[in-house]
Amino acid sequence: MNNRILKLPIFLKPEYETKLIRIGKDNDGGYLISEESLKSTKILQSFGVSDDWSFEEDLYNKTKSKVFAYDPSVNWKFWTKKLFSDLKNIFFLQKKTFKEIMSIFLYIKYKKFFNNKDKFHVQKIIAPNRTTILGFKKEQITDLNDLMNDTNEKNTFFKIDIEGSEYRILDQLIKYQKYMTGLVIEFHNCDLHQESIKKFINNFELQLVHVHVNNWALINKNNLPSAIEITFSPKEFNSKINDSSKSYPLSIDQPCNPKYEDSSIEFFD
Repeated sequence: MNNRILKLPIFLKPEYETKLIRIGKDNDGGYLISEESLKSTKILQSFGVSDDWSFEEDLYNKTKSKVFAYDPSVNWKFWTKKLFSDLKNIFFLQKKTFKEIMSIFLYIKYKKFFNNKDKFHVQKIIAPNRTTILGFKKEQITDLNDLMNDTNEKNTFFKIDIEGSEYRILDQLIKYQKYMTGLVIEFHNCDLHQESIKKFINNFELQLVHVHVNNWALINKNNLPSAIEITFSPKEFNSKINDSSKSYPLSIDQPCNPKYEDSSIEFFD
């Protein structure tokens, strides 16, 4: 039983609600999004993949939307390193269950899913144009201005988990909010960036309908979590929350780290 109570500023407490469903695998990698958002989506723009595309796969299976997943780290070096690591762990019996052993074939599943027909893995990093990033060429960097000019699709859902770089594209998300059926975004080091998050929420027309703490991340001395997952939904899908006793996490939430239960959340002014 987890009796720890986490603290979040009041602006992160949802004032609106909608019917939420879980997309993606259990625990880390799955997110709650609006069911109406799912029904309306024709394109998924996903920033951050690594070796888990369960969200992208689940959304595709339910909607047949086009999937564009951006992550430059998933390349031949990534898969070679993972293969040798998996083989070593199997040899030394550190991978014992059938599921763990079968992870050696993950590359095959990756190639099968990202078929370059309606599901694309793009080896580019998401950052504002004219950004210089050591180790990346100019053509390996793209941003929402490029993506939206290419698609111009008004039924686009965004999933963003880019390890702190999300703050660099918040203004662009606001710029293109009219194209969105929904947004789920993970904010990292959010205890240090509260004002940036608050400003974004206040200027974003989509409404905050869910918040969840990633329990893999550290908690500071004031019980403020450093990583949170936030879901936004267009206002026409939502209603005002009338139940002041509504608490978080919700019953359909799952802890990112399954070894520990999610902690309760209190909101402060």
